[in-house]
Amino acid sequence: MRENRGVNHAFPCPGDDVLNDLSGMKLVHEYSKIRPGLFHWREYEPLVKCDCSSSAVVTPSGLIFIDPIPLEDEVLQEMVAESFSSPAAVVLTSGNHQRESLALARRFGMPIFAPESAGDDIIADQRFRSGDPIASMESHSLPGFGPGETAFFYDGVLILGDAVINLAPEGLRLLPEKYREDKKQSLRSLTALKELSPNTLLFAHGNPIVDRAKQRLEVILDS
Repeated sequence: MRENRGVNHAFPCPGDDVLNDLSGMKLVHEYSKIRPGLFHWREYEPLVKCDCSSSAVVTPSGLIFIDPIPLEDEVLQEMVAESFSSPAAVVLTSGNHQRESLALARRFGMPIFAPESAGDDIIADQRFRSGDPIASMESHSLPGFGPGETAFFYDGVLILGDAVINLAPEGLRLLPEKYREDKKQSLRSLTALKELSPNTLLFAHGNPIVDRAKQRLEVILDS
């Protein structure tokens, strides 16, 4: 689900062939603490005509930002203070989610990690192979959805990019087929998620799920 400017599609998040440039995203003025050391923020983004979400999690490596959209500076500082940890890295779930990663990485002098198959448009300090541990998180490759699509799992929290979304009015579902690179491969890749037992689901598009997370994920994976 490539995040681009100015094209209106039937699905809320446009894709296809314009620039992956979100440097003009509007600032988010609040975040939510899901539990100690786990944060989420979201905003409807007119540039991409879609709800975009981000998360941050404290791991032994420090405070890790995943697919970040911009937070107002005072709010960002408040979240960092509430984490009781030092900002350590930005991690991207795919080649579609550069988002605010460059500015945030410069702000705290931390590296950006991106999947090695995320594509040439993505700017990152380090590329990783899906399956490698990243910032103390497990990584799980989900080929067939988008460039480098990867899910991360840490301490019961499953963090998803575009493969699974939770947007109104449909709610929890797989990325629509027309936005996937390869339908059959995408369905095969979901096997990796069936082996996990998450108690919390976080998304790049949509609100977190903290109630019956494993059961609700299983329903869509088996559908």
